[in-house]
Amino acid sequence: MKIRFNQPEQKIPDQDRGIRIHYGAAKRARIAWRWYLIVLIASLPLLYLIGLTVLEMIVIKADGRVTIPNIRVRSSVDGYVQELLVQPLQTVHKDQRLAVLHNLTLEDRQQRLATEVNFLNQERDKLLGQPGNAQSHSMQLLRFAQQQARFYQHRVQQYESLFKQGAATQAEIATARNQYGSALQSLAAHQTIQSRDHGMSAEIRQMSSRINELSLELDGLGLKKQQLTLAAPSAGLVTELFVQSGEYLGQGQPLLDIIFPEQAYITAFIPPKHHDRAVVDQIVSIAFPNGETAQGRIISVPGITQKSIIEGANLLESPRSAILAHVALTGPTKTQLINGMPVDIRFPFW
Repeated sequence: MKIRFNQPEQKIPDQDRGIRIHYGAAKRARIAWRWYLIVLIASLPLLYLIGLTVLEMIVIKADGRVTIPNIRVRSSVDGYVQELLVQPLQTVHKDQRLAVLHNLTLEDRQQRLATEVNFLNQERDKLLGQPGNAQSHSMQLLRFAQQQARFYQHRVQQYESLFKQGAATQAEIATARNQYGSALQSLAAHQTIQSRDHGMSAEIRQMSSRINELSLELDGLGLKKQQLTLAAPSAGLVTELFVQSGEYLGQGQPLLDIIFPEQAYITAFIPPKHHDRAVVDQIVSIAFPNGETAQGRIISVPGITQKSIIEGANLLESPRSAILAHVALTGPTKTQLINGMPVDIRFPFW
């Protein structure tokens, strides 16, 4: 048989120039589902994108994270930590003592002021016991002001009597009344000074003023000394200690952190296109990372917040801003709530 390399296309593959060629039977049958499987695998990326689009249209989701309120206890005064009364992961109640500080300079200053005040009080008592201190120049001025007030009062009465007789004018009466008013003002001022000084001499008044000044400073040191004992502002759980016993703690430096697990809530970042769902008392479903779901309720909507691209971004949308909402759990959960833990928030479709 002559081999031809430019044979025309055969419409009947089992015949060659009118001679039927018997081919052997196929060793295995053709399976059609394999072709469907290949087409399906090749279409998976497209199906995934279509599924995301449909899911985004049906399921309303938002990103969120667990927020546990906390407070950082700081020192109001300088001092060394003399005694630390709590440990990490310890529950404390309100006004419970957390630590006791020691400030030697503050205590020495308080002791010196107390000694000086006691000494000045003793010296003042000695001066008050001496004769001649009962009357002072302020008492003489007070008596003179009383005489002046009585004189001008009698003068006003005389002018009023003369006016009735036609021997005085209204201008003279007005002048006399003004002089009487000035005398009354001077008398009131001297009475104030006399009631304050109680007839004391200038030396005793100066000493009393110094005692009052030192007493005010001593009271301020007493308040600072009370601040050396740090107490819990509210009941909570101690999470971290920043100092140890014997370390120096400056004013404003942190001592420890206290969290309040009972006040935990979910901070939700709702996309602006779903603003109609960001309403108070809206019921939502919360999905934790371990798969547990819980029910929550929106308790407040503070407003719009900026949101990073990485936080809550997906293939189709990466919003830079979101509606901030606070969600409270309506029941207990088995999942341990950790501050900052991410969660998924789903809204009902209907």
